[in-house]
Amino acid sequence: MNWAWTSGDNERLSIWNGSFAMVSMSIVNGFVAIYLLDGLHATNGQMGLLSSLPNLVNLFSMLAAAAMLRRSRSKKRFCANATMVSRSFYVFIAIVPWLPIHNAALLVVWLVALTRVPQSFGDLSWQAMIGDLIRPERRSNFFSERNRILTLVGLVTTFLAGLLLQQFDKHATAPYQAVFLATVFFAVMEVLFLLKHDESTGEASAILPEPGSATASATKQSSQMTWLRALRDKRFLIVVGALLWFNFGWQMSWPLFSIYQITTAHAPAMWVGMFTVANSLSQVLSFRWWGRMAERHGNGKMLALAAVGMATAPVLTIASTNMYYLLLVNLFTGVPVAGTTLLIFNYLLEVSPERDRTAYISYYNVVLSVIGFAAPEVGIFFLGHIGMTEAMWISTTLRLTGAILFWVVAVWLGTRNRMQREVTYSA
Repeated sequence: MNWAWTSGDNERLSIWNGSFAMVSMSIVNGFVAIYLLDGLHATNGQMGLLSSLPNLVNLFSMLAAAAMLRRSRSKKRFCANATMVSRSFYVFIAIVPWLPIHNAALLVVWLVALTRVPQSFGDLSWQAMIGDLIRPERRSNFFSERNRILTLVGLVTTFLAGLLLQQFDKHATAPYQAVFLATVFFAVMEVLFLLKHDESTGEASAILPEPGSATASATKQSSQMTWLRALRDKRFLIVVGALLWFNFGWQMSWPLFSIYQITTAHAPAMWVGMFTVANSLSQVLSFRWWGRMAERHGNGKMLALAAVGMATAPVLTIASTNMYYLLLVNLFTGVPVAGTTLLIFNYLLEVSPERDRTAYISYYNVVLSVIGFAAPEVGIFFLGHIGMTEAMWISTTLRLTGAILFWVVAVWLGTRNRMQREVTYSA
């Protein structure tokens, strides 16, 4: 790839920035569960907290992030600073076994959760920045291409890290510590490429007013009413309601997958990495297809199709503990995962008005954080009281009803838009 780009080449810069971010996150997120279960002997309750606590922390940090972002003169620099702080937590996660503490596993869980404070700042500012820099007509193609490349990067990273970790005793912590510490280099590169983005090319690239100025005061007064506009925006509320219902069914089984694969199926690091690789490979191969189909049929209807595929993942997983079977399940379910990750964000951008985009996204993320905290805890509750099989079936049912909601909402919005166009044309 040609490295001699101009500063305004935001799409290529975003792909490089995301690729380095993906390396770091694939290493930590891909192996922190087995690091906890096999290396630090975490309990099922702690594994539930691994999924739920980050969302609780995110709940309290997201509104603060939105307020600070509105006062920031540069979304890019705001995001870069937040990212640097967030990635530094990976170092602390790595050195925990060296500390003279009684419950190392619980401390790692809390460090993973606290990472969400700066990460929520970075996520919100990146979403707002990229929403400004990428034109609406380019979003489906760009995000599908970006997600395809980033998923491929994650695939290679996870495979190599799993292959390396497989050479060591599964209960040893030192190999995990070493690969976690290695993410520092990739985090530095991630921030450098983020800083190369050119904000002057964005649709909403006007310089924010100086804090304390008359213009800033007017902006602050206006922003205080934004949440009221969101509550009156029927289209936004209905779409967000469907997204939250589906996300509850999706996220309640997140800790269950890790527990099933590592504790029930006894998958070593290499196989855990291979499951991720298989899932990522099918995502890479299907991102472009989801982008094309979304342009043809709309984000809502294609999201409904993706959600149906997502509903099969829990019940297919618990059908066997055979490693090759689980590998095939992950290969199959990666296709709807690609559609879900791509289309949820596109759908959110579609129903968020441009002038309030940052605020609307933050409101959605705040409520999503509530779901993200409660859902894994509910999953662990069901695991302890009715068993793995029943808990996975409940997740499947909720995901499937979410798919039905997506389809009904998409049809309703399509009918509503046609009626509005007809009224406008008649006038």
